[in-house]
Amino acid sequence: MTSHSEIVNSYKEKLPPHLRKLYERLAIERRNISYYGYLLGFILSLLIIYYKLKVSGRNSLSLVCLVTSTCFLTNYFYYILSPKSDWMLNHINNQYQARIWLEMYREMQFNYHMGIVLGIMAVAMLAFSFRC
Repeated sequence: MTSHSEIVNSYKEKLPPHLRKLYERLAIERRNISYYGYLLGFILSLLIIYYKLKVSGRNSLSLVCLVTSTCFLTNYFYYILSPKSDWMLNHINNQYQARIWLEMYREMQFNYHMGIVLGIMAVAMLAFSFRC
């Protein structure tokens, strides 16, 4: 999970114990939501590949684009629209906690977007492999 990230470990060390426990719970919840979104997008992508190859008998570059878009958009909207049980910001009590949360949030935001890019590339390679 995120336990190998230096900024996350630094953030957790600076939190009081009750917020550290809350953070762990929220991180696991968000991770699971993200994984379910990826899984759903992957399953939809496989169904599209099956349909395009077996039913219509066509395999083209448009398949790669369609599968990649489907996987990405499914994951993105699943994560954004899924209800979250709580938010870390609801429990931040002072300016210091807000500042360290923002530092961690910015790095995690970058990591999220890099994960999306790498995920799109992986799905594109999978879809491209069915073209041959």
